[in-house]
Amino acid sequence: MQRFAEFIFAAAALAILLPGSAQATGPRVTTALFSPDKNEVHAVDFPPFVTEEVVDGGPISEIVRIALKRAKLDAVITTHPLKRMVRYYLLQEDALAVMGWHFQFSKEQRKQLIFVPISGLSEKFFYYKPAYPNGLNLNEAGNLKGKHYGAHKGEEKSYFAKAGAEVHFGRTITMLKKLRQGDLDFICAPPQSVEWLVDRYMPEEKGRFISTEAHAEHQVYFIVFNRKHPSGEVAAEKFKQALSAMVSDGTSAAISKKHFGDSDNGKMFLRRLETFK
Repeated sequence: MQRFAEFIFAAAALAILLPGSAQATGPRVTTALFSPDKNEVHAVDFPPFVTEEVVDGGPISEIVRIALKRAKLDAVITTHPLKRMVRYYLLQEDALAVMGWHFQFSKEQRKQLIFVPISGLSEKFFYYKPAYPNGLNLNEAGNLKGKHYGAHKGEEKSYFAKAGAEVHFGRTITMLKKLRQGDLDFICAPPQSVEWLVDRYMPEEKGRFISTEAHAEHQVYFIVFNRKHPSGEVAAEKFKQALSAMVSDGTSAAISKKHFGDSDNGKMFLRRLETFK
C-alpha cells in the first residue's frame, strides 16, 4: 500500500512538472516530448524508413535529421501511428513541416505548402503464396474483378476500382495480416517495408509473401514545409540546399548503405535517391 501511495504521488508530481505538450492525449511518440521549445517535423511511423524501432530512426529519418542539422534548423522529428494525426498538426496547429507519402491536399491547401522530395519509393504488388500457389496475374484488368486490394490512404485507386476490385485501406502490417487471413488478395507496398515487417512480426511467414511482375508506380516521399509557420519558407530553402549537398557529397549514399548494406533493397533505395541530384 505504501509503495502504491508513493507511485501515485510521484505520478501526480510529474504531471504538474511536465509541459502541456507532454500531457497531450492520444497515442504519440515524440523526441520533442521534453523539448517544448523545439519545432517539430511530424511523420507517420513507416518502418524501416521512419520509425523508432530502427537505429537512428531509419534511413529517411536520418537523412532528414542530418539535413536539418546542417541547415541549422532547430527541429526534431516526431512520429505518429496515423496519417490523420500528421495532417492535424500541419493544417490545424501550423507545424513547421510534416513528412510522408501518398499525401492528398486540396488546391487551396497546396498553396500554403512547399514540397521537398526526400526519396523515391519503389513499390511492388504482393500476394500470399498459400492462397495462390500458382501465382497471381495482375497484368490484365480482367483479372482484377472481384479481387480485394489493400491500399494506403491517399493512394491512387481509380484504376483498380474501375476494373472491379474492391479497395480496402490500412497500414502495411495490417494489410499483410489480412493477406494471410484471406481477407485481401493483393497489396501494394515498398519491398523494404514488407521484408522488415515480416521479419519483425511474422518470421514464420518468410517466403510466403510474393511480389508479382505487374508494374507498380513509383512514389515520392516528401518533407512538406508550411508557409503559415513563421519560419516555413526560409526553413524550406535552407533544407533544400543542405539536402542537395548531402546527395552530392555521398552522405545520403552512406546512410543508405548503413541501413540496407549492399542488398537489392539498398540498391533500390539508393537508385531512387539518385533521381533527386
